[in-house]
Amino acid sequence: MPHINFTVDSRLLQELGERLVGKPHVALAELVKNSYDADASKVTIKFALEEDRIEVRDDGHGMDFGEFRDFWMRIGTTHKVEKKVSRDLGRRMTGSKGVGRLAVQFLAGRLQMITVPKGGKGQWLEASVNWAEAVEAGDLVNASAEYRTWESLPPFERGTHIILNELKHEWTENEIQGLAAELWRLQPPFRSALPPADRFEVDFQSTEREFEEVFEKQMRAILSIWMAKFVGRCRDGEISLSLEFAGESPQTYSYRIADFPHNYGRFGEEKNLNQADFEVRIFRLTGRQKHDIKVDDARDYLFNYGGVHVYDGGFRLPHYGSAENDWLRIEFDHSHRRFMSQLLPKELQDRYAHTQRLRFLPTLGRVFGVVNVNTSREPNLDIMITRDRLAQGSTAFQDLVAMVRYAFDLYAYEEARHQYKPKKIESTSLGFERIEQVLEEHEQHISKPVYRDLRKRVREAASAVVTSQQDALKAALEKMGFLGPLATAGISTAAFQHELTKQFGLIENIVERLRNVETDDVGLRRSLDELAADLSSWLERARVTNALFSYLADAENIKERERFRATTVIGEVRRQVRFFSRGIEIDTTGVDEEILLPKASLAEWSAIFQNVFTNAFNAMLDSEKRLLKVSSRIEERSHEILVQDTGSGVDLRDADRFFEPFERGSQISPEKRALGYGGTGLGLTIVRLLADGIGCRVGFVEPEEGFETAFSLSWREGK
Repeated sequence: MPHINFTVDSRLLQELGERLVGKPHVALAELVKNSYDADASKVTIKFALEEDRIEVRDDGHGMDFGEFRDFWMRIGTTHKVEKKVSRDLGRRMTGSKGVGRLAVQFLAGRLQMITVPKGGKGQWLEASVNWAEAVEAGDLVNASAEYRTWESLPPFERGTHIILNELKHEWTENEIQGLAAELWRLQPPFRSALPPADRFEVDFQSTEREFEEVFEKQMRAILSIWMAKFVGRCRDGEISLSLEFAGESPQTYSYRIADFPHNYGRFGEEKNLNQADFEVRIFRLTGRQKHDIKVDDARDYLFNYGGVHVYDGGFRLPHYGSAENDWLRIEFDHSHRRFMSQLLPKELQDRYAHTQRLRFLPTLGRVFGVVNVNTSREPNLDIMITRDRLAQGSTAFQDLVAMVRYAFDLYAYEEARHQYKPKKIESTSLGFERIEQVLEEHEQHISKPVYRDLRKRVREAASAVVTSQQDALKAALEKMGFLGPLATAGISTAAFQHELTKQFGLIENIVERLRNVETDDVGLRRSLDELAADLSSWLERARVTNALFSYLADAENIKERERFRATTVIGEVRRQVRFFSRGIEIDTTGVDEEILLPKASLAEWSAIFQNVFTNAFNAMLDSEKRLLKVSSRIEERSHEILVQDTGSGVDLRDADRFFEPFERGSQISPEKRALGYGGTGLGLTIVRLLADGIGCRVGFVEPEEGFETAFSLSWREGK
């Protein structure tokens, strides 16, 4: 049987070019990306629209004739996919489909290219394409480019120069901005004296001054979306610092190297570091960003170029600035949950004592920073023989670290203060809209009936609150009955109690009938007995779980407020949570029989102790010794209930944050959550709100010997 080959119409050149890019600025960006893939350190885009011409010129490795023939003239080549990284510098390739050059015919009718290969020994190549003739050639294999090779002094040292004539589109400021938006991710920040692999600069030139301004603004946009920045300068051991949050006036500070503690430098007046300066910008990579910057693009960019870099006399030291290099020990302090700075003086520590302080250190993944020193002028600051890093054993280097880290710690303290600063309520309804948003975000953790009821009551309560945010929130929560349902993880409330009791009776009847079935079939008998046993086991678990909410079934338990005996309440809660204890020993013998809890409803006390107990159970999941101890202490008029466990423990310096909404001490795995462990992260928040309303103080305190965590609930008795 005879064969016939496929033929391809040359109009596919036009079809592919237009379909692949669609917009002129995307097509032009493809040429610049080719320069990046060719290991260029600089590419120049020149717009001469009055001459109907655009030029793109780079200093990359260029092409010899073989590369021009095999790659540039071959449509759909996959050599970039196969190579993955560039030839000389190991850059990750931006192109992959081998059709980017076809986008050029979308821009212009004619293309002229001059390319000089690196190390070409005087050989270079000139080529041109008339795209109209190529498209009309008939078969694609008949479409051609004119070329000529030279063995003479090239017009430039190396690289590729492309000239586009007979332009097909009118260029506007929007198109120029779009071009920069395609290219900014390729150009690193702070490009002066970068190592060759990191050096890539796009120089845009145009007779239209507005075009240049629009392009440069978009290329620098990533550096303008910072949420905070600080700039410091060291002169003869004295450091001046300016700290600025977006939308606020800068704050100025001063500190001295001589005041740093011994582990960061040396006490005394010795000047180990004379001159240095630094600038750091911090970004918040969530939500919609300005200048049409996508969050994912910004994160990738910071991953590639972020961190805090060090320059020596204008030359970057490659050792610093990568995501893996934590030379300021920022990620280290994150992982060790440091709470207090080792550098800031006591007066600053006291000023921010009510905040969570170092918890707000930024991760290196959202930081740009540059530190400038000059080892030739610093007798105490040495550079390694490899010239990629500073000698870390010197006191001067420790001073350099402390100088920059001091600024980071101060920023973290100020950011903590920002987070705790009271916010002005714009309107009562707006405040409740925010509560609704929180409910919506955590709807999956709350049963549908409870969620609908809460949302309804939020709206009903909106007109009843006062202007003070804290008082309004507490009053609204009390009015809505918000605390009780959420404190018990949002499961069914008292409305289900009666129906559940009836269902339990029906299941008991089913179990009894299964057991009474008469049959001679041994296999069937075994299956029926197994089913009866499974149902009985489930029924027991359901009854125990239901006991958690039994106090809500009685209106008196919710409305009636009185002074309950502590042993009575704790004993009842112990019964309610016995299913969740899963074998954990609960010792309540240390509770004084005569101690009375402050006046409150049984529902409130059940919600408080249920949450405290279940938190302790979760903390002991992986403990060899599992013991929960409840005791009481009385000192004159001060009364205290102490709940201690042998679980994972908490850092008392950072413990207050666990009373914030949706904060957890540890993550609960899906498997353990399926067994009933873990909640929404609201438990301790509600415990504190309830305790405040009752007149009690709650918090974590130092545990007794043999225990890891101690939760304290205390109050003062009247005279």
